[in-house]
Amino acid sequence: MEQGSVAVTARPTDPVEDQDRVSEELQEDAPAIDEAAEEEAREKLRREREARAQALTLEIVGDLPYAEVKPPENVLFVCKLNPVTEDEDLDLIFSRFGKIISCEVIRDKRTKESLQYAFIEFENQKDCEQAYFKMQGVLIDDHRIHVDFSQSAFGHLEIGNEHEKG
Repeated sequence: MEQGSVAVTARPTDPVEDQDRVSEELQEDAPAIDEAAEEEAREKLRREREARAQALTLEIVGDLPYAEVKPPENVLFVCKLNPVTEDEDLDLIFSRFGKIISCEVIRDKRTKESLQYAFIEFENQKDCEQAYFKMQGVLIDDHRIHVDFSQSAFGHLEIGNEHEKG
């Protein structure tokens, strides 16, 4: 070879051949993708079965009226309250988001002392969601509250024998 000339050893690629090669690579990756999706589907099914089994257990022991019951979507659970916080205080503060059906600080049945949590039932779900997003971490009576949606299937009306509504 002369000085300054470059030897080209690679042959030009054929577009059809490149497409076939990419297709083969994708097919090789497909089982891994399928396995991951299949594993995810199996895990989801396992969690659903476990949740149904737990609900059925709660139904059997009398903690749920029936296994398929869902918690209300318009009730907030508020905790980390100051013991001095009253129903009326929460009603006043949370009513800015919408009409409140009930607002109850839960108290010990015997001593009548606040258990430092409450349930607030809104007339509609949208107001409840707005309060949930806006009130998390707000200071009420020098306590930073925690707000969540109620997980109780009975709502706030049935608390155990040792507690009662405020």
